[in-house]
Amino acid sequence: MDERLESMYRRFTWRILSNYVTPWEFEQLKAEITDYGQWCAAWSRHAAQHVERGDAALAAGRAVTAGDAYLRGALAYHWASFVFTHDQAQFRAALENMEATWAKAAPLVAPPMELLRVPFGGLSMPGYLRLPEQASRPPVVLLLPGADSAKEELYNLADHIVARGLAVAAFDGPGQGMLSFDSKLRPDQEVAIQAIIDTLAARPDVDGARLAVGGISYGGMFAIRTAAADPRVRAVVSISSWYTPAGRFAAMDALTRPGQYQHHGPDPAANMAAMTLAGVAAQATVPLLQVYGGDDPGSPPSHAERIAAEYGGPVTTVVYPDGVHILNNLWYQARPLVADWLAETL
Repeated sequence: MDERLESMYRRFTWRILSNYVTPWEFEQLKAEITDYGQWCAAWSRHAAQHVERGDAALAAGRAVTAGDAYLRGALAYHWASFVFTHDQAQFRAALENMEATWAKAAPLVAPPMELLRVPFGGLSMPGYLRLPEQASRPPVVLLLPGADSAKEELYNLADHIVARGLAVAAFDGPGQGMLSFDSKLRPDQEVAIQAIIDTLAARPDVDGARLAVGGISYGGMFAIRTAAADPRVRAVVSISSWYTPAGRFAAMDALTRPGQYQHHGPDPAANMAAMTLAGVAAQATVPLLQVYGGDDPGSPPSHAERIAAEYGGPVTTVVYPDGVHILNNLWYQARPLVADWLAETL
């Protein structure tokens, strides 16, 4: 097997299967794709089938079925683009198709998504907001993706959160999703995140005085940095993140290394080295939940221990011994845990 395909299946099978891809679909695509170069096109064809199914359902007046089909189609386009940055044309097309399909899903899912844009430094940061039904000014949780993930990948975690009566928003920032063509991840990513908080806090339909920020992978570190910088943050969640990602680039394989230039810029190693919680973690004083997997060599629990030792407020750290990165093999335990903690803390 192509070494990149082998790496994809070894490292990311659980990630894909935990986000609206059935085992049957996955096995069919796995049988079809014999070379990594076929990955994006095969997943894009599969995504288009979901979109066609959604179009047919919508034409027949079956809005719930259409919404589900569009949701699955958008995430299939996400997986088509996933770490496929070496082919810029295919990567961009998959992201554009994901965005268009996501817009189709937005009004049809329950509760619906309000698509938002927040200006920052010449960028227009895209996101979505979901409000729990029959809730008056609920607390709001802002979710942040990692480097090669996107706001769409946070939908299921958001589903768990909104089911507990909290509003939830998810946004791409600099260096993420389509924005990675015009910007890169920043060591001070919290500056962009504060612009999103400005928008959320000004809304009359959510309680900006009860606002939490959480993230996966890089998003977790960015969430902690935001809590240290912004007194409006009342709680923070970090899932499978780092005290610092310094040194990671040198150990990356042929599958994931090329994408670092897309998200980090021309010198990924230097950008990673500039990202740290040193001197920052102690400035955050609100409750922090850390969730890590013991079977995650990329972001091992030792990072959680280092963060907890310096953090300036109460810390709850949960480690699942057999959990992989972002606990995608144990999502049915970890995502409800996060949602429950947020509901109880806010």
